[in-house]
Amino acid sequence: MTGHNLHDYDSERETFEWDDIYADADWNAPERLNIAHEVCDRHANDRGKVALYYAGKNGERETLTFWQLAERSNRFANVLSEHIDSGDRVFSYLPRIPEHYVALIGTLKAGGVWGGINERFGPDGIAYRLDDCDAKVVITTPENRDTMDKALEDAPSVEHVIVIGEQRTGTQRDDIDYHSAMADASKEFETAETGGEDNALLYYTSGTTGLAKGVLHKHRWVAGVAATQKFAVDLQPGDCYWSTGDLGWLTGPINTLGAWFWGATQFTYEGEFDPEAWADLLDEFPISVLFSVPTAYRMLRENESMLEGVDLDLRHALSIGEPLSAGVVTWGEDTLGVTIHDTYGQTETGNMIINNYPTMEVRPGSMGKPLPGIEAAVVDPETGEPLEPGETGEIAERGNYPCFFAEYWNKPDKTANCFVNDWYLSGDLGHLDEDGYFWFEGRADDVILSAGYRIGPFEVESSLGEHPAVAEAAVVPKPHRERGNIVKAYVVPSASADPSDELVEDIQNHVKQELSAHEYPREVEFVDELPKTVTGKIRRTELRDRTED
Repeated sequence: MTGHNLHDYDSERETFEWDDIYADADWNAPERLNIAHEVCDRHANDRGKVALYYAGKNGERETLTFWQLAERSNRFANVLSEHIDSGDRVFSYLPRIPEHYVALIGTLKAGGVWGGINERFGPDGIAYRLDDCDAKVVITTPENRDTMDKALEDAPSVEHVIVIGEQRTGTQRDDIDYHSAMADASKEFETAETGGEDNALLYYTSGTTGLAKGVLHKHRWVAGVAATQKFAVDLQPGDCYWSTGDLGWLTGPINTLGAWFWGATQFTYEGEFDPEAWADLLDEFPISVLFSVPTAYRMLRENESMLEGVDLDLRHALSIGEPLSAGVVTWGEDTLGVTIHDTYGQTETGNMIINNYPTMEVRPGSMGKPLPGIEAAVVDPETGEPLEPGETGEIAERGNYPCFFAEYWNKPDKTANCFVNDWYLSGDLGHLDEDGYFWFEGRADDVILSAGYRIGPFEVESSLGEHPAVAEAAVVPKPHRERGNIVKAYVVPSASADPSDELVEDIQNHVKQELSAHEYPREVEFVDELPKTVTGKIRRTELRDRTED
């Protein structure tokens, strides 16, 4: 990995060519390109080069070198190749453990298409994703097996379940024991001869209408994320990089695989956010670059006493999910000793494509400027015409860069509807200032941004509607100091229901268990009726206004 000159962002932005990144690849990219080789095997000759530091939720510690990652992922590729053909979909439902990273690399080596499902999802959310893309293999743990069993009742395409950990009896299918299979597998494997246009990743993103859409990325994706790690994350030799994103969301592979392209060392923590635990980890490990969400930074600020006496090695910090307030940026400078750089991207863009860079002035609240090689603008959503500075429109990008998505899985109409005049419309409103900085103003639709998660109201409302006490429901964002927004549900109770605090808790638990733990409504209000248009559509604007009063 070579360091990036911190004084040449503007000149490189003007002269940048994607061939510059492809030239750093080991194979003849993009015609011959496999993500797994570029992010793992080409670094494995240096047997002492650390790929991953792992901290378990119960105090476990493990160090994984690139050589060990290459060997273990070879074994996993051999295991998987017995059960899939090239292009088959393989999904994980796992915590942040070393085996998760091994499975990701091994799947790509075997020519499979990798998809992650965060552990917060319940059986309904899992089943929909697996069934929608005809997934063939799922990788999970004994702790998650009950949830997976229930999900698989509605996902008949899944033929094999690989379980990492001690098996239990009574499962519906014949599981493959990960550790036994790995022990028997060869450590030699010839990585699939894929090209930049072959399918690689499939991650689902929520929308305002209909169920979540599968976002497909090709192997060329790795060049795009490598560029962000170079310019925005500014990885340097010797960095230890903690991106707190989970492999169940695309943010996880973006920061893990993009950094591994350059041979950087990653750190991962299995546990959930806890200020005291995070402070201890920042003290124990030589973490020099931190990437997280605004909610985490805000909660660290609320508990900054935990950082007293911590020997911080940070030289750079980044954030994604929603705009950072000036107060959080100032706190980062005063307490963490670094300016927290805001970034922006979507599952469709495949990457953080508008960022604040170490080479330029940070304007708190601004998303920053486009990544070199990417053309972005604020446009009129009806005509696609770029707007003048100060005018509010939709944030848009030209989709002619490597990490831009190929399509929504089996949804050509929805793919086509994302574009106006060759601009991809993000669904996010914003404006430019006179100096070309982008400023986020909110969603153009009803997607809720909460604690870095993108939550579509349709799935939440559908889950609420399955509760016997709910006749009708609508959800909207409610501003929240720490999470940015929370999900608030307006519920019309069924005739037999008796609204109470106990019923609220029961409804919340239903959504947590059946849909996901991050999408449940943290606030529920019972109403006699929902405001609607003359055609029967729920007037969410009115509900949002009521919520903010």
